[in-house]
Amino acid sequence: MQNKLKIENNKLIVLPQGMSRFASLKRKIEVSLQNVVGASIDTGILNEHKGIKAPGTSIPGYWAGNFTKASEKSFFNIKRGRKPVVIQLKNEEFTRLVLGVEDPEDAVDWINNSIN
Repeated sequence: MQNKLKIENNKLIVLPQGMSRFASLKRKIEVSLQNVVGASIDTGILNEHKGIKAPGTSIPGYWAGNFTKASEKSFFNIKRGRKPVVIQLKNEEFTRLVLGVEDPEDAVDWINNSIN
């Protein structure tokens, strides 16, 4: 698993796991639940241009770290072949989080139910 998700104190917390913690240069990301717009699965996002990477890792089939494209900053931590969970944010450092997680469909439902 690349990322663990949890909710504590009205915050969504993303915890990169294992080597992806080092590759993404992030130990944890915390965002207020009130700033989570929604979550979805977007299998096409991995085929799009990610933008400029800084800092992070980008090798064929694996993206980890910060990417800026058209003044929008995204955090990626996912390997090709995984279903990308895309979490849209407002008023946060990142516009979106693109994550590989276990049970992506359950994660999307859980996040969306937590913000409604």
